[in-house]
Amino acid sequence: MSKALLLEDFRAVRIILEPDDFAFSSGDKPRPSDLADKETWHGITILPDDVAIRTSNHHGDLLKTLYDLWGAWIEAVGEGQASLYDTILDAADEFQAATFNALHGYYRQAIGCLRNALEQITIGTYCQVCGKATDFVQWRAGQSKITFGQACDSLAGATLAQALNAHLQDKLNDSIFNQKTQTNQGGWARRLYSELSDYAHTRPGFTNVDMWASNGPIYVQDAFVSFGKMYLQTSALGFLLVKLGRPSFQLPQDALSLFRSAMVQQMKIARVTYKYLFSNRNSKR
Repeated sequence: MSKALLLEDFRAVRIILEPDDFAFSSGDKPRPSDLADKETWHGITILPDDVAIRTSNHHGDLLKTLYDLWGAWIEAVGEGQASLYDTILDAADEFQAATFNALHGYYRQAIGCLRNALEQITIGTYCQVCGKATDFVQWRAGQSKITFGQACDSLAGATLAQALNAHLQDKLNDSIFNQKTQTNQGGWARRLYSELSDYAHTRPGFTNVDMWASNGPIYVQDAFVSFGKMYLQTSALGFLLVKLGRPSFQLPQDALSLFRSAMVQQMKIARVTYKYLFSNRNSKR
């Protein structure tokens, strides 16, 4: 039988903002015009609320890391370079939504947000590195299409990326942007995008029901931890792409912590790429 959370728990009370809490507000606080009934409200929220409590009971450190990294993405937005400015801002929204969805047990949807974030940052980097300002404006206006694959293909041949690619081939026999072949799964960006796409496209074996083994949402420890690892990997690659597009970019403090984490340190390509791009020789301050 379900029960109310004790009021001593800070998570038990919902908070609403006042009009002056918003950057833009008319100052009015309208009364409810079509209030949902109690049964409908509980029907929509009771399972996600239960998952959120269970998740935050057991994953406080990981949740804090994800929240801090979202803040690092906001800090990384910068100014003056249109393509990366816009796409980082959109990616930050995706990272925020990903954490919220995963907190409430919607793991597949959360991973789909990570795919969106990776796509946004990759396209922004492509337009920045390859001088595609006009194409970027048309893409943002919905007048043309830029695919993830197109962005990776162009970045693989870009002068700024060729030295990095040669370094990765020499050190690891790996790459970031290389295409997938019959004998190779492609570069890091392609591999990660393919993994995230399995969930985004709800392919068999990658659905919510596959993770829940039930209807849901319900809390599944392994699913949340797996999501967290994908979030960290997507953020790591994303920050490295930003560095490629903005050679003077310096990592926010919380992003520095990411690259010092055990998970990223275990990923050879992330570690080697970070060291190469942010070394004194290659980093333009």
